[in-house]
Amino acid sequence: MSQGIAEVNNINIWWEDFGDSSDPAVLLIMGANANAMQWTLEFINPLVSAGFHVIRFDNRDVGKSTWLTTEPSFVIQEGEMVSTEVSYNLEDMAQDAVSLLEHLGIEKAHIVGASMGGMITQVIGLDHPNKALSLTPIMSTPGAGLEDENLSPPTESLMSGMMKSMEHNMKGEYLDGLVCIYRELIGSRYPFDEEKFREGAKEIMDHGHNPFPGHGAAVSSSPHRKDRLKEINLPTLVIHGTEDAILPFDHGQALANGIPNAQMMVLEGVGHEIPQQMTEEITSRLIEHFNSI
Repeated sequence: MSQGIAEVNNINIWWEDFGDSSDPAVLLIMGANANAMQWTLEFINPLVSAGFHVIRFDNRDVGKSTWLTTEPSFVIQEGEMVSTEVSYNLEDMAQDAVSLLEHLGIEKAHIVGASMGGMITQVIGLDHPNKALSLTPIMSTPGAGLEDENLSPPTESLMSGMMKSMEHNMKGEYLDGLVCIYRELIGSRYPFDEEKFREGAKEIMDHGHNPFPGHGAAVSSSPHRKDRLKEINLPTLVIHGTEDAILPFDHGQALANGIPNAQMMVLEGVGHEIPQQMTEEITSRLIEHFNSI
């Protein structure tokens, strides 16, 4: 295991890798407002044991990578959250990931992304296909933040939780803010355990918690990918829970239907999460996906 800082795109990207660097690479891209520690060792170790070189990294604006946004990138107008301008979008974040691979001397990797990371995964598949061996968007969407009448909006309870979270963040109560959001993101299959969540969240926050990253606004300002999905010509596995509150199940279905020959793993009763109880099942499917190429 090694870690370091890659100076790419005029910013610093913190990274950490596991396994033998001569093995096929797997790049893990985390979602909005979350740092690399959300990719747990319980998730990473089975991939390493199966013969893969795994890299996790902090996206810009979180963890130990460069923070470009430290003020709220959303404002509340008439009871709704509206994104403000930020200095980057998903295309820039995809370039960060690709530049990191180049920095590490990795020609191609299996790209696995959660939520916003799954959106970045799609952008890599569309704009940097020569860098990818396969794609796995988990709990993701072809586009969020732009009007798409065909895709379900977030649940009202999730939006209420986000508003409460913002109120806590403005008071500096960052852990309470996370609890408000994650309580709403968890599906009914494995109920939310607040005590366990708080314990794990402290460790993740110690790695570097930016309460106001520009990720949400970056997602909102990026083009919708629905009409371009047919251009993706890479083996793709879509993983999505049936009880996702922020990107409902039809977002995952839209990806699986839009990407030629995509496979889909449906997580019954699961929300916007990678449940610890399903780690073995999910990583086994990932390994099968990687080895099928």
